[in-house]
Amino acid sequence: MKLPQGYYGNAFVLASAYNTVKDLVAANNLDHCVKLVQQAKASDKTIVPDGSLCLPVTQWNRLGLEEVDFGEGKPLYTSPTANQFHCLFLPVIGDPNAIRVVFSVPMHIVEKFQRNMTEIDSNEASSSHTHNHLTILRMVMLLLCEVSLC
Repeated sequence: MKLPQGYYGNAFVLASAYNTVKDLVAANNLDHCVKLVQQAKASDKTIVPDGSLCLPVTQWNRLGLEEVDFGEGKPLYTSPTANQFHCLFLPVIGDPNAIRVVFSVPMHIVEKFQRNMTEIDSNEASSSHTHNHLTILRMVMLLLCEVSLC
Protein backbone atom coordinates (compact mmCIF):
# COMPACT_ATOMS: atom_id res chain seq x y z
CA MET A 1 0.00 0.00 0.00
CA LYS A 2 1.44 3.37 -0.99
CA LEU A 3 0.56 6.30 1.26
CA PRO A 4 -0.13 9.70 -0.31
CA GLN A 5 2.68 12.24 -0.27
CA GLY A 6 2.40 14.44 2.81
CA TYR A 7 0.55 11.81 4.85
CA TYR A 8 2.05 11.60 8.32
CA GLY A 9 -0.47 9.42 10.13
CA ASN A 10 -3.46 10.04 12.30
CA ALA A 11 -3.60 12.40 15.23
CA PHE A 12 -6.15 13.36 17.82
CA VAL A 13 -6.52 15.94 20.53
CA LEU A 14 -7.92 14.97 23.89
CA ALA A 15 -10.75 16.86 25.52
CA SER A 16 -10.30 16.16 29.19
CA ALA A 17 -12.71 16.53 32.05
CA TYR A 18 -11.26 16.45 35.55
CA ASN A 19 -13.06 15.62 38.76
CA THR A 20 -12.31 13.83 42.00
CA VAL A 21 -13.17 10.17 42.43
CA LYS A 22 -15.27 11.13 45.43
CA ASP A 23 -17.37 13.57 43.32
CA LEU A 24 -17.79 11.11 40.44
CA VAL A 25 -18.85 8.30 42.75
CA ALA A 26 -21.18 10.62 44.67
CA ALA A 27 -22.84 11.81 41.42
CA ASN A 28 -23.53 8.17 40.50
CA ASN A 29 -24.96 9.01 37.10
CA LEU A 30 -23.79 9.13 33.54
CA ASP A 31 -25.38 12.56 32.89
CA HIS A 32 -22.92 14.22 35.26
CA CYS A 33 -19.93 12.61 33.50
CA VAL A 34 -21.29 13.48 30.04
CA LYS A 35 -21.80 17.13 31.06
CA LEU A 36 -18.20 17.33 32.31
CA VAL A 37 -16.91 16.05 28.96
CA GLN A 38 -19.22 18.38 26.99
CA GLN A 39 -18.01 21.37 29.02
CA ALA A 40 -14.39 20.35 28.44
CA LYS A 41 -14.96 20.05 24.68
CA ALA A 42 -16.67 23.46 24.53
CA SER A 43 -13.94 25.16 26.51
CA ASP A 44 -10.93 26.83 24.88
CA LYS A 45 -8.89 26.43 28.03
CA THR A 46 -5.93 24.11 28.07
CA ILE A 47 -5.89 22.37 31.40
CA VAL A 48 -2.57 20.86 32.33
CA PRO A 49 -2.89 18.91 35.57
CA ASP A 50 0.19 18.04 37.56
CA GLY A 51 -0.53 14.37 36.89
CA SER A 52 -0.79 13.35 40.51
CA LEU A 53 -3.68 11.04 41.22
CA CYS A 54 -5.19 11.49 37.74
CA LEU A 55 -6.76 8.45 36.11
CA PRO A 56 -7.69 9.12 32.49
CA VAL A 57 -10.29 6.60 31.32
CA THR A 58 -10.39 5.66 27.65
CA GLN A 59 -13.01 3.45 26.05
CA TRP A 60 -11.42 1.49 23.21
CA ASN A 61 -13.84 -1.41 23.12
CA ARG A 62 -15.79 0.07 20.18
CA LEU A 63 -12.85 1.22 18.05
CA GLY A 64 -12.94 -2.01 16.06
CA LEU A 65 -9.35 -2.99 16.89
CA GLU A 66 -10.38 -6.64 16.89
CA GLU A 67 -11.52 -6.27 13.25
CA VAL A 68 -8.34 -4.70 11.85
CA ASP A 69 -6.65 -6.88 9.22
CA PHE A 70 -3.33 -5.80 7.72
CA GLY A 71 -3.20 -8.83 5.44
CA GLU A 72 -2.39 -11.56 7.95
CA GLY A 73 -5.87 -11.94 9.41
CA LYS A 74 -7.64 -10.45 12.38
CA PRO A 75 -5.72 -10.14 15.65
CA LEU A 76 -6.02 -12.79 18.33
CA TYR A 77 -5.38 -10.26 21.09
CA THR A 78 -5.06 -6.48 21.31
CA SER A 79 -3.79 -4.48 24.24
CA PRO A 80 -1.53 -1.59 25.07
CA THR A 81 0.89 -1.88 27.94
CA ALA A 82 -0.85 -1.01 31.19
CA ASN A 83 0.64 1.94 33.00
CA GLN A 84 -0.11 3.91 36.12
CA PHE A 85 -1.72 6.79 34.25
CA HIS A 86 -4.57 5.25 32.26
CA CYS A 87 -7.63 3.04 32.58
CA LEU A 88 -8.67 1.47 29.27
CA PHE A 89 -11.84 -0.37 28.31
CA LEU A 90 -10.91 -2.88 25.58
CA PRO A 91 -12.83 -5.49 23.60
CA VAL A 92 -12.44 -9.19 24.38
CA ILE A 93 -11.90 -10.87 21.04
CA GLY A 94 -14.48 -13.58 20.53
CA ASP A 95 -16.88 -12.24 23.15
CA PRO A 96 -18.70 -9.07 22.03
CA ASN A 97 -20.45 -8.77 25.40
CA ALA A 98 -17.24 -8.78 27.44
CA ILE A 99 -15.02 -5.86 28.40
CA ARG A 100 -11.37 -6.01 29.46
CA VAL A 101 -10.38 -3.21 31.83
CA VAL A 102 -6.64 -2.46 31.80
CA PHE A 103 -5.06 -0.32 34.50
CA SER A 104 -2.41 -0.46 37.20
CA VAL A 105 -2.74 -0.51 40.96
CA PRO A 106 0.03 0.22 43.47
CA MET A 107 1.85 -2.93 44.70
CA HIS A 108 0.81 -2.40 48.30
CA ILE A 109 -2.89 -2.81 47.44
CA VAL A 110 -2.71 -5.61 44.84
CA GLU A 111 -3.74 -8.38 47.24
CA LYS A 112 -6.77 -6.50 48.58
CA PHE A 113 -7.73 -5.34 45.08
CA GLN A 114 -7.58 -8.94 43.77
CA ARG A 115 -9.77 -10.12 46.66
CA ASN A 116 -12.34 -7.40 45.93
CA MET A 117 -12.38 -8.10 42.19
CA THR A 118 -12.73 -11.86 42.83
CA GLU A 119 -15.67 -11.13 45.11
CA ILE A 120 -17.30 -8.96 42.42
CA ASP A 121 -16.66 -11.68 39.83
CA SER A 122 -18.21 -14.33 42.13
CA ASN A 123 -21.27 -12.16 42.74
CA GLU A 124 -21.55 -11.54 38.99
CA ALA A 125 -21.37 -15.28 38.22
CA SER A 126 -24.10 -16.09 40.74
CA SER A 127 -26.53 -13.55 39.30
CA SER A 128 -27.92 -12.77 35.88
CA HIS A 129 -26.98 -9.10 36.35
CA THR A 130 -24.37 -7.73 33.94
CA HIS A 131 -22.56 -4.46 34.44
CA ASN A 132 -22.29 -1.63 31.95
CA HIS A 133 -19.11 0.42 31.46
CA LEU A 134 -20.12 3.10 33.94
CA THR A 135 -20.89 0.54 36.64
CA ILE A 136 -17.54 -1.18 36.07
CA LEU A 137 -15.70 2.14 36.18
CA ARG A 138 -17.54 3.09 39.35
CA MET A 139 -16.53 -0.23 40.95
CA VAL A 140 -12.89 0.29 39.96
CA MET A 141 -12.91 3.85 41.35
CA LEU A 142 -14.58 2.73 44.58
CA LEU A 143 -12.04 -0.05 45.05
CA LEU A 144 -9.10 2.24 44.36
CA CYS A 145 -10.56 4.88 46.64
CA GLU A 146 -11.18 2.33 49.39
CA VAL A 147 -7.72 0.80 49.32
CA SER A 148 -5.46 3.76 48.73
CA LEU A 149 -6.26 6.93 46.86
CA CYS A 150 -8.94 8.74 48.89
